Amino acid sequence: MSDGGSSFDNIIERERGLRRQLSARRLTMIAIGGAIGTGLFLGSGFAISLAGPAVLVSYAVGAVIALLLMGCLAEMTLAHPTSGSFGAYAEYYIDPLAGFLVRYAYWTSIVLAVGTEVTAVALYMRFWFPALPGWLWIVAFSALLIGVNARSVNVFGAVEYWFSALKVTAIVIFILLAGYIVLGAPSAVPAAAAGPGSGAAAVGFRNYTAHGGFLPRGLWGAWVAV
Repeated sequence: MSDGGSSFDNIIERERGLRRQLSARRLTMIAIGGAIGTGLFLGSGFAISLAGPAVLVSYAVGAVIALLLMGCLAEMTLAHPTSGSFGAYAEYYIDPLAGFLVRYAYWTSIVLAVGTEVTAVALYMRFWFPALPGWLWIVAFSALLIGVNARSVNVFGAVEYWFSALKVTAIVIFILLAGYIVLGAPSAVPAAAAGPGSGAAAVGFRNYTAHGGFLPRGLWGAWVAV
């Protein structure tokens, strides 16, 4: 426990000024949408380049680590329900300085994440509008992001809810499309690449063992991709 004089009642009282206006439905969609971002749509390409087909193992290891961390956080949240979250827990169980550092480390990570998000948007939009400069998209979407966050929490919750639903729908479509290409699309591979006399066969699972095998960069590549 912290010996700096911070009781949890004092922490709860200090955090009480925050208004809770998000419904459970919106919070659920915000949590799901927060887990689906540029790390999946854009960053997965970098992970695949590091690990190759073994990226499946990398993602599984990362999922287990995240599950353990969230399980610990859930237990602490049940024991000490407060809007201060892990910053409040670090302050109470370790030291007020630890709580201060954890809060601002999280704030810094969120600020940097916003920069990567709008940069990723510029990369996406360049595919459809190659003539427009990237900074234009960065400015436009940054202004949109600031505008949404400057409104009330209800507006933020509604926008996050529908954008999260859009991302979930896109993921489902991508999974179905990938399954079709891998298992049954007759034109997924040109006839020349599929081999003489085979026509345009489906891709199948040949890429799991081709191009260097399942671990083209060894265990180190799979671990770095985590």
